[in-house]
Amino acid sequence: MSWHLRKMKMNELIQKIEQWATDRNIIKGSKPIDQAMKLFSEFGELADNVGKGRDCRDDIGDVFVVLTIISAQYNKGFMLDCFNSNNHYEDLSKLKSIKHVTHVLMSHLCSFVYSVEDSKFCKPELDLYSCLDYLAKIAELSGATLEECVQIAYDDISKRQGILWNGVFVKNTDENFNEIKSLFERFLPQFQSNLSVLSIIPSKILSLFF
Repeated sequence: MSWHLRKMKMNELIQKIEQWATDRNIIKGSKPIDQAMKLFSEFGELADNVGKGRDCRDDIGDVFVVLTIISAQYNKGFMLDCFNSNNHYEDLSKLKSIKHVTHVLMSHLCSFVYSVEDSKFCKPELDLYSCLDYLAKIAELSGATLEECVQIAYDDISKRQGILWNGVFVKNTDENFNEIKSLFERFLPQFQSNLSVLSIIPSKILSLFF
């Protein structure tokens, strides 16, 4: 596949991820710090599988998904602008150690989260450029492309159902889902009468209980 077609595919995937997160109210219903915790959790899974030499394509895609959500919280269209920008300065062609690349990615992820929180004095786009470059390099060293990894992750999340709870999307396969669902049902009258609280609940999820 040519770079032009790959770029078009990634643009489409970014838009699908943003729409998926919008439909579940994750972008407006959670805070960047909530998504930062999710980002570090996904990176932990990536690092664990890299360290053990296991397939990490889904983990690469999951990190990208959360980066896209944080980017959308920061500024609509931010991920698309950064992905399509030519201002990527990192030359990673000589890097051969996937563990080293993953280690450096961690510092850029932390820096990106910080720069989003303090964007008056930082430039989040510079950190996001690096995050994307290093994610793509990890994919390459895994025998894949970034778009293949993102496609795998999107195919997985597009089928997910769950509840946005305390800024975190809890999947219906999580061990504490039934407990949270019970709390939802218990306090639903309060949610219905409190629009400020109701706003954090995805409309598609509410329909399960009304």
